[in-house]
Amino acid sequence: MPELVAESFSPWSEKARWALDHHRIRYRYREYVPVIDEPWLRWRLGALMGRVSTPTLLTDDASPRDSYAIAEWAERHGAGVPLFPAGRAAAIGTWNACSETGLAAGRIRVVARMAEVPGAATEMLPPGIPGMLHPVLGAAAGATFAYLRWKYGFGSDVAASDQNLRTVLEDLRAALAGRAYLFDELTYADIAMGVVLQMVRPVADAYIRLAPAIRTVWTNEPLAADFADLVEWRDRLYAEHRPAVT
Repeated sequence: MPELVAESFSPWSEKARWALDHHRIRYRYREYVPVIDEPWLRWRLGALMGRVSTPTLLTDDASPRDSYAIAEWAERHGAGVPLFPAGRAAAIGTWNACSETGLAAGRIRVVARMAEVPGAATEMLPPGIPGMLHPVLGAAAGATFAYLRWKYGFGSDVAASDQNLRTVLEDLRAALAGRAYLFDELTYADIAMGVVLQMVRPVADAYIRLAPAIRTVWTNEPLAADFADLVEWRDRLYAEHRPAVT
C-alpha cells in the first residue's frame, strides 16, 4: 500500500490528499515533522543529497515527490471521474503553477506570523511533548523557521508577498467569472487554486484541523475581506467534493 508522507496543515499536502481521496486510492498516512523527520525521509528515498520535501508518496516504483506528481499518479492508478480530462492537461498545469506562486507568496506571511502570534510556535509542536519542554522547543522554533527559509529559498518581504498573492487571486476571480469551476467540471485546477485560499482564510476544521493560534497565523484579514467571494467558492468546493476528515 502506498504511504503518503505529509503535513496535515499544509496546502501542498492537501492538494495531494484530495487527489488521492478523489480517486479512492487506499494509502497509509505518516505525519511529517520538519527537520526531525528529514533524515528518515532521505534514507527512505535513498536521497542523501539534494532537497527532499513533503508531500511525498512512497510507492513500490518511482515515488512522486510533490503534489502535482502525486495527483498525476492517482489519476493513473485510481478510479472515478478524471481530474485531468482529455485536452486540459496543459491548462491545468498552468493553473497548478499559479497555485504554487500563490502558496509560495502566502508562506512568507505565515512564517513571519509564526513568530508574532502568541502560542503559535508551541501549537506546532508534535503531540506528546512534555509541557516543561514547550518553552525551550518554542524558542528553538525560530531556528527551524530560519532553516526553512534557507531550504526553500523564500524571503521575508510580507508586503510584496501579499501583493503577489493578491495578483493570483485576481487572476482566479477573472477566470471563474462567477462560475462553479475553472472548466466545465471539477478538475485538479480547482483543487490547486482552492487550497490557495488556505493562505487567506483557512477552511473549516472539519477538513483541515488547526489549533486556534495557528488558524490566526494562516488568516489574512485584508485579503479575506477583499476576496470573500473566492472564500465562498472554495467553501462550496469543499462542501460538494471533499469529505470531512475523520
